[in-house]
Amino acid sequence: MDNTLYDFVNAKIAGCTSAVTCIGCGEGIELFRYFLRNVHGFEDHNNIRDFMIDRNAWDDAAYAEACCRYEEEKLQALKVFEGVAETLCRLKDEGISMAVVTDADSAHATARLQRTGLSPFFDCVITPDVSGKRKPEPDSFLCALQRLDCHPGEAWVVGDSLRREIAPGKMLGMTTAYAEYGDWLRLPSPDIRPDFVLKRFSELIVCMEL
Repeated sequence: MDNTLYDFVNAKIAGCTSAVTCIGCGEGIELFRYFLRNVHGFEDHNNIRDFMIDRNAWDDAAYAEACCRYEEEKLQALKVFEGVAETLCRLKDEGISMAVVTDADSAHATARLQRTGLSPFFDCVITPDVSGKRKPEPDSFLCALQRLDCHPGEAWVVGDSLRREIAPGKMLGMTTAYAEYGDWLRLPSPDIRPDFVLKRFSELIVCMEL
């Protein structure tokens, strides 16, 4: 979902930039780096708290406002990648069932899909609060397969992370399509070889021979 269907990183940076205007110091990219630390989690507002404390800028009211502005701007700044809506529409017309498998919680996932207008294309949304595990554990993918009543060999997984999406997909026996265009980290993973590499989401139509 995030960075496969739409640009989530730049939306998050925009949210951080909006938050620091409430805090009164620092830059958006500096706050964004706090979310990358893997201390509280990529969605946790405690990253904003740490940012403020480290800069001796703590204020209860400013913190509350910064969190609110962060969430509002992050959602408003989401931009769907070119060709995504048209491709999903084609897949839906072909009778292909689709699920979202994401590490976002249900509330965030629902809000983002509704904001981008992509919600109607998907039959279910599988999050860690549904499956009980986060990627790259296979639980969310298995849950999606069960909801779609589909065997792994009949299914495709499309994702921007080789380690968190392509690797578990291959382990389960699914066809894998790596959304290279959305992989902003680009961590080398030479041992993980997807079946297809997408330069844009619309290439999925050709890969699936539709």
